[in-house]
Amino acid sequence: MPGLIALLGGNEFRENCRELDRALLARLGTSARIAVLPTAAAHESPRQAAHNGVGHLKRLGAKPEPVYVLNRANAESEEMVAQLKEMQGLYFTGGDPVHLLETLRGTRVWETVVGVYERGGLIAGSSAGAMVMGGQLWAPGEGWREGLGLAPKVAILPHHLTLSARWDAIKMRDSLPPGITLVGIDEATALVLPEGLVLGEGEVTVYAPEPKAYGAGMMV
Repeated sequence: MPGLIALLGGNEFRENCRELDRALLARLGTSARIAVLPTAAAHESPRQAAHNGVGHLKRLGAKPEPVYVLNRANAESEEMVAQLKEMQGLYFTGGDPVHLLETLRGTRVWETVVGVYERGGLIAGSSAGAMVMGGQLWAPGEGWREGLGLAPKVAILPHHLTLSARWDAIKMRDSLPPGITLVGIDEATALVLPEGLVLGEGEVTVYAPEPKAYGAGMMV
């Protein structure tokens, strides 16, 4: 039975994400094994991103491990695949969404991610990590690209309070292919699929077609 997809708007692993992540981990039971994948931060500070995630999740009672899938070679690695297969949850950090997309698409690691989800695991992604999960991904300066499609009917606008104006959310909505809905997610906030539950301190805004905001505890 498929598991859960948690799409976060950004600012992962900070104090104001504590209750949100606690609620996600509660779905997996005590001491869940979680892989932290700083793939999107490969050209920034991937080890710091992973360190932040491991520390945060450990304080919440999970058993987190960093898995450094930073490039295409890593994403085809049997060692990386074997590590991920043992996990109950996978958590993709923020960073560069295009690098994350190009690193994972069509690889053995991505096949493994889908397998973890299909057997009931948690797939969480923050900011860039959320963007790639949709049916379409917004590449600033370029426009829409086909996403990885774990959540095929949505396209994610992260850091919604900041980026909705900068990226022109209405233009983004109007340029999407039919059948895909633009969803804006505030920082320290998550949309949990498939049930559509909102968690965290901010709001989820659904452009369908007019913007409608949903707060914590509401169903989209």
